[in-house]
Amino acid sequence: MPRNRSRDRHGRGVRHSLTGSLYRSGGSSSDQFAQIVRTTCEYLRETFPEELGELNFRVMDAPVLGENSTYVKRWSARKETMTVILYRLPILRLGSSPSPVEERLKIEHHVFEAAADLIGKEPWDLIFGED
Repeated sequence: MPRNRSRDRHGRGVRHSLTGSLYRSGGSSSDQFAQIVRTTCEYLRETFPEELGELNFRVMDAPVLGENSTYVKRWSARKETMTVILYRLPILRLGSSPSPVEERLKIEHHVFEAAADLIGKEPWDLIFGED
């Protein structure tokens, strides 16, 4: 007599998704990081078209560290190409972000810092606008 075998052993149900956590959250963490950077840069381009209309961005995993480095950069800015480079791993791994909202705010803050450095302003001038 053939028995109907399923993955539901002992009535506990299927415990894990076959695709893993990658597709449940809508993409990898690097994709989500890049999306946050992209939308923040779009906001800055639209809000400050004269100063940041040509803003470009790049996401890299980590900066190159020198032999005597005592600090890990979270971002860098290239004024000649109006490009900000965000370093994903230092931003996400150095420091704590207990919630996804705080993590997003941290990423956005670093984008604002880098963009402000490009045009010689304080990040708060971009966040709250100038009076």
